[in-house]
Amino acid sequence: MSKSFRIIAIIAIVYSLLLACSKKQAEEFQPAVPGLPGAAAITYNNFVEPIFQTKCASCHATGRSAAAIFTLNGYSSVVANAARIKQAVLVNKTMPMGSSLSQSDLQSLQIWFDKGMIQQ
Repeated sequence: MSKSFRIIAIIAIVYSLLLACSKKQAEEFQPAVPGLPGAAAITYNNFVEPIFQTKCASCHATGRSAAAIFTLNGYSSVVANAARIKQAVLVNKTMPMGSSLSQSDLQSLQIWFDKGMIQQ
């Protein structure tokens, strides 16, 4: 085989592979993040509340040190303070104080906020 024929064959193969993938197929592909539940499965009751109970309630419960800033009284208090929580937990990453959230938990919280803070 001549060198020019090989080059043309390689270019043809690469070109046909590129044409085989459409933009729509690329947009539809969303790799799974290990340990991250499906976006539809992330609700306050099954995911967010347990995190807040274990990581936040020790300071943000009634009568505790951070209750003046934000008191954790269930779903309604989380929704009412959503902007403050997002800023401290997802943007500044200053909360939870004295503890931390895994990358998977942070991504799941972001999805929960983005999906409209579904309760159930």
